[in-house]
This record gives sequence, C-alpha cells and structure tokens, in this order.
Amino acid sequence: MNDDNFNDDILEVIGIMGFMIVYALLGVYSMPLLLFLFPTPFIYIGVKKDLKTAIISITITSILVGLIADTYSGIVLFQLFMPLSLVIIYEILNRRKFAEIMSYSTVVFFISCLLLYGLVQDVTGSSIISQLEESFREIVNAQVEIFRESGFTNYELSRTKAQLENTYSYMLSIIPAILIILSMFVSYINYYASVVVLRRFGIGVELTPSFSGIKLPRNIVPVSIVVFIVFYLARGLNIPKYEAIMLNTIVFTWFIFFIQGLSLVYYLMVKYKFKTLTRIIIVILLIFILPVGSLLSFIGFLDTIFDFRKSNKLKS
Repeated sequence: MNDDNFNDDILEVIGIMGFMIVYALLGVYSMPLLLFLFPTPFIYIGVKKDLKTAIISITITSILVGLIADTYSGIVLFQLFMPLSLVIIYEILNRRKFAEIMSYSTVVFFISCLLLYGLVQDVTGSSIISQLEESFREIVNAQVEIFRESGFTNYELSRTKAQLENTYSYMLSIIPAILIILSMFVSYINYYASVVVLRRFGIGVELTPSFSGIKLPRNIVPVSIVVFIVFYLARGLNIPKYEAIMLNTIVFTWFIFFIQGLSLVYYLMVKYKFKTLTRIIIVILLIFILPVGSLLSFIGFLDTIFDFRKSNKLKS
C-alpha cells in the first residue's frame, strides 16, 4: 500500500512537471502573463509533499524549459519564482497569517526582480532602464510623426513632444514602485490560487481575506506621516536620487490607500447586495478611471483611520 502511494505521488509530481513545461512554453512564446502563475503548482507540491520535492520539481522544470526554449527563459523562471515558491510554502507549512505571508513573499519577489535586473545587465552589458529609455524615444518619435502627418503645427508638435517625454520620464522614475506593486500582485495571486487548489484537494489552509475584508494595519497612517515628515526635513541635504525616492514613496503610498478605498467600495456593494457581475464591472471601471483613483485613495486613508466597516462582517 505504501509503495502504491509512493508511486502515485511520483506520477502526480511528474504529471505536474510535464504540464508546467508546456504551460511555461506557452507563456514564453505566446502569453507571457501566464508565467505569473508559474509557482502555484509547485507550491501545491511543496505543501502536499515536502519542500525538497518542490525544489527538485521547479529546478528540473526550469532546466527543461531552458533547454527547449532558450537558456535565458529557464534562468528567469528559476530566479524569479523559486524563491517566491519556497517562501510561500514555508509560510503556509508554518501556519503564518495572511499579512505575514504577503509581506515576506512580496519582499522576496522584489529582491528576485532586482537580482534578475543585475544579471541581465551583467550578461548583456546594458541595463533594462537604458533599453526602456531607447524604446520610449522611438515611441515618442513615432507618435510625433503621426501628429505631424495629421497637420499639427510646429508649436503643437513641440508641446506634444515635451508632454510625451515628461510622461515617459515619469514612468521610468516610478519603476521601483511599479516593481513593488507587481511583487504584491504576483505574491497575492499565487498564494490565493495555491489556497484554492490545496483546499480543493482537502488540505486545510487558512482562507485569504475576501476583497471586501482587506484592511491596512491602523499604524500605517502614523508611519506614512512620519516618513513624509522625514522626507520634508531631508529635502535640503542633497541626498542622491532624493526626488525619485520621494516620488516612488508617494506612488506606493497612494496605491495601498487606493486598494483600501476600492475594498471599502466593494464592501458597500456586497452590503447592499449588488450582483457579482455588477460589482466586477464597477471595480474595473474605478480602476481605469484615473481621476477617481485619487478620491479612492483618500477614502482608503480615512477608512484606515476610522474603520467604516468595524460594525459589520461580510462574506464575499
């Protein structure tokens, strides 16, 4: 009986690895966004079997993808997702709370991104930032040519080009904040997907909070205030990259309060029994209507202080 169970476990792991090789190749060649969920099956293996099996599985899968596709793809999969998978497995096995799992996994994935950035720079001899700057210059020139053919005057072209360059410069400046937000997103979807799969197969794992129940810790407000006071006091100290650091801090702070505000809106829609499809459509619209973002961020800030949901508990 034990031999049969052992053989079944081996076959299951091999089956998952085979599926993930095909899945990763599909992501590499056609749909890169699929790769964000690459760690989920290995997290399942690590929690159900053991950490060693997960390490071996993700290593072999990454190597085979590298041999079939290209070496770079295999290295990227291994370097980005091995650490993330291991930290989530470890945290789940040790029954850590959701907030702790998210904190550690976000930091680990962010560091993995930075290490990958350094590796790419060493291998290619040029930084990703330089490549992005070159790409943005080409995009600006192409757009200016389109506007020129549309009959724009030289003054209009000059003003439009300056606006585009400022926009792209801003986007480059906030890349660190974008990476942190991406790290949070990748960590969340992999933890959430892993919990769903594990519970589906009868493995007891703490449920992730519903979106309507997502809340920032109350001390985030005084911490944020202290951070910005420090930035204000340090503005004349000639700190390298001061403006870029300040800008990224503002963007990240805006984002976390935006999520809090969006969560409160979702909570109210659940409370007043909006249909699921209606809730989803409204959330998507709120995300993409930019002027609403600042309002939601402010609402999230107030909700963190006053906790408008403290008198009610909802499931959704």
